[in-house]
Amino acid sequence: MTVRSHQRRGQRIIPDYLCQSRSIAQGNTPCQRIPGRDLDQAVGAVLLERMTPEALALTLAVQEEVIQRADEARRLRHLQVERAQYEAELAQRRYLKVDPNNRLVASVLEAEWNAKLVALEEARAVEERYNQGDQQQVSVEERTDIEQVPERFRRFWNGPKTTARERKRAVRLVIEDVTVHKTDQIVAHIRFKGGATQTIMVELPLPLSQSRLTPPETLAAMDRLLEEYTDAEVAEQLNQQGFRTFEGLPFLSTHVYQLRRHHGLADRCTRLRAQGLLTADELAHSYGVTAQTIWRWYRQERIIGICYNDRGSCLFLPQERQPLLAETI
Repeated sequence: MTVRSHQRRGQRIIPDYLCQSRSIAQGNTPCQRIPGRDLDQAVGAVLLERMTPEALALTLAVQEEVIQRADEARRLRHLQVERAQYEAELAQRRYLKVDPNNRLVASVLEAEWNAKLVALEEARAVEERYNQGDQQQVSVEERTDIEQVPERFRRFWNGPKTTARERKRAVRLVIEDVTVHKTDQIVAHIRFKGGATQTIMVELPLPLSQSRLTPPETLAAMDRLLEEYTDAEVAEQLNQQGFRTFEGLPFLSTHVYQLRRHHGLADRCTRLRAQGLLTADELAHSYGVTAQTIWRWYRQERIIGICYNDRGSCLFLPQERQPLLAETI
């Protein structure tokens, strides 16, 4: 399968996996197209799940067992070398003791000595070859570094500055390949380095028309908050309560503005007007003063006004609901 990547609004690069060899050769549509965002997240979760201190401790324990067995095998190979050397020396002594005039016996003993020397060299070669391939004992410093790998890997994987290319390189160090098949779910068969396998199931993402819908509970919370807050304040409250946009991003005032207009939610100004609040001109008329005077009183905190947007625009309580201080102005 080949990878096709796209990016929306400056977010992370999102991959799609396509099986398109037939479409390239014959001009057909791709036989399989798999959205990669959720699949990549699931594979990353598997790596983080497996890259734990407990898993590494088990790996180190297995390695120590392998090293112990290697030490025993090394000891046995050395014994074979010592035995071959003893037999070669014994054959040498037999040959040196033979009567030179007895050529037949001398020839047989010489051949036996040469055979033992060949066996000795073969035993030494086997010992050297296998000893070089044996694993060495992990030092205390190396063990400390290994024990810190899970936390370092987690910080690396979740780091905001870690690129998709760097994550792919990390995956190649741990995973041999991933076989993917799409039915009503995405089925991924993961084969790790060393032969271990794991199968995961990933739900298919919703169609675009459904994935971009704001949940009803989010709209209900927004409608409730608009009774007391401006668009920017509503966005802040939604974020504090754990709500997110359909893209999984924190709310901004522009999101609140667009959603309330799209869903017909009354803005803060309309709600305050429904509660009887007045504009500066309307309140000025009831007091018999100018709107500039109303704003001066508001800045002097002599009358009560409520901001209905993020630019500082206000509506004011009617004269009969203003504090007594305003009556004496």
